[in-house]
Amino acid sequence: MTRIVLLILLGGWFFFEGCAPNTPERKAPPPPMVRVVRVQKESFQPALKTFGTLTFTRKADVYSSQEGTIDTVRAEEGDRVASGQVLATLSREKLLIAREQASATVSCREALLALAEEKLQEGHRSVEARILAMEKAEAELAQKGIEYAHLSEVLETKKKLFQAGGIPGGDLEVIRTQYSKGKTEWEQSARDLEIQRIGFRDEDLLRAGYAVPRSKAERITLLKELGTKTLQAERDVALGELFIARAELSRIDLLLSETEIRSPLSGIVSLRAIERGEKVSPETLLFSIYDPQSLYALVEVHERDLPGLRLGQTAQVQLGSSQPVSTLSGRVRILTPYLNPQSHSAQVRILLDPPYNQGNFPELFPGMFVRLTIPTGPIRKVIRIPESAILPENTPGKNHESEAKAPPSPGTVFIVRDSTLFKVPVLLGDRLEGKVEVRGGLEEGDRVVVNPTRGLGEGERVEVSE
Repeated sequence: MTRIVLLILLGGWFFFEGCAPNTPERKAPPPPMVRVVRVQKESFQPALKTFGTLTFTRKADVYSSQEGTIDTVRAEEGDRVASGQVLATLSREKLLIAREQASATVSCREALLALAEEKLQEGHRSVEARILAMEKAEAELAQKGIEYAHLSEVLETKKKLFQAGGIPGGDLEVIRTQYSKGKTEWEQSARDLEIQRIGFRDEDLLRAGYAVPRSKAERITLLKELGTKTLQAERDVALGELFIARAELSRIDLLLSETEIRSPLSGIVSLRAIERGEKVSPETLLFSIYDPQSLYALVEVHERDLPGLRLGQTAQVQLGSSQPVSTLSGRVRILTPYLNPQSHSAQVRILLDPPYNQGNFPELFPGMFVRLTIPTGPIRKVIRIPESAILPENTPGKNHESEAKAPPSPGTVFIVRDSTLFKVPVLLGDRLEGKVEVRGGLEEGDRVVVNPTRGLGEGERVEVSE
């Protein structure tokens, strides 16, 4: 019975199989193609990559030191000027007239000083003459004193002879007359000498503030000074007036020299703010000049990147618009000690290393756009993969324009083993130039999928393109 049932079933299967239409054999779809990169260690140096603009380190705004009218303009914007070069001149006519007057005043004061000097010398000679006259008067007084004493003795002798009857009375009267005359002359000479000594006495020296001299030479010197005080004062007044006149002449000469507006430094004229015939004052800006041989690259650095920066760090500065690309070196010179509260960033100035603005380098100007790379750590061997290998939900974001040292963050990648996809969690580090450091989760030799599509899933079979 069982055999009969099996035969019926087998016959039915052949019947239906023979009646079924012919269909082509189905083939399984090919696995998707993925591009992979093989993981290997490479040399890597973390760096801050950002952009900024060039600015000057030395700049001078040129003003006039006096009011005046612009007579000539000798420099234009863009001109290269040397330190001390004349940029413009002010009108000088009034100052030239004033200088002639001041020069004449100086000549007059010089003549007055010469006259005062001559009077002083004449005064010294007059004092010397008075001293000699006093010495002569002293000698004459002494002589008259001797003669008076002699006549006094003769008179006494004659008196005795007259009393003895040895001489007549007329002879005694003659001697009396001679004695009276000698006494009068001696007293007169003494009074004349006293008059001549007025102003030359010890009390006169003491009253004038001098000590009584100990020697004749010192006394003569002091008497000359004391006797010509008025003349010395006149000479000092004349000398002071001459100094004032010369100072006025020097002032006018200075004003004349300052009518030539000169450049305080060598550089390029970035601004000319005046025209010929225009009136200017000390508050009027005339020119602006900057030194093209000393430039900063000015950048704004976010607060999260500041800990990696230090004064003296080297930097590579790439000119953004130059063809071919030119790269300069520099060093971090200034880190501003405060942040912009809106952008949470600080200004950093990188001083460019010379030489530049010469040779094959394009000419640099303030305001030019530059790209900068500032190394923030040592070179080390690390695993780095393209950022496009990170699955979209873990792709590192960019909150600002720079690339810098970043704190570790988790991520996920696909790796291929035996043509099969596997999801691998990784620990991500620094990013630079489209690549991200992998600090954990991958080993050298692993094949990581680049630009994975959203349809891929773990465990899926794939074809590999390296």
